[in-house]
Amino acid sequence: MTTTSSSKPVLVIVAALLPTFGIGLKGTLPWKLSKEMKYFRSVTSITTDPSKQNAVIMGRRTWDSIPVKFRPLPKRMNVIITRQDLSTVKPIEGVKFENSIEGAVKMLAGLPEIEKIFIIGGGEVYNLSVSSGLVDNLLITEIKHSKGEDVEMDTFLDKDYILGNFDKVGRDGLLDFIGEVDAGEEVTVKEGDFEYEFALYKRK
Repeated sequence: MTTTSSSKPVLVIVAALLPTFGIGLKGTLPWKLSKEMKYFRSVTSITTDPSKQNAVIMGRRTWDSIPVKFRPLPKRMNVIITRQDLSTVKPIEGVKFENSIEGAVKMLAGLPEIEKIFIIGGGEVYNLSVSSGLVDNLLITEIKHSKGEDVEMDTFLDKDYILGNFDKVGRDGLLDFIGEVDAGEEVTVKEGDFEYEFALYKRK
């Protein structure tokens, strides 16, 4: 069970390089995976109830890393976690601000138009949400270099905590969980120098 009182599903969605669970380098992604981005967009956008929308929660640096022309992320309520006094934050159309992940989840839980809540980065936001018990489900795109080469990373998920507290479910479990989202027919997808698969980890 999660420690949050949210009645809405709260999930993490992230792409991570195995075996280190690295997720970034200097605030950027060390890969460009078009099919993975399509999957991310679909998972975070599609709702069971067409009258509702999902929300995405991110840290300020993650927001800043998104190209201006692509933000706020469309068809989703965007929420930014900031240390700044909320009364001094410059408003951004289509975006809400909160000082904590818990505060963001509580705020979104009270909005009837929100169906699911996705935590989308960065590293500190991911690790706090996972270790605090805020989420029970992790949608992880497991990436490997196709030639086994090392890829430089400076930001990581808490690998030991995840492997100690979550179990990876089978492909059928993932497909049941994501519902209408198309995860593709191939279990392993290859793009450029990388190969990856979409996975679901559930809290033990």
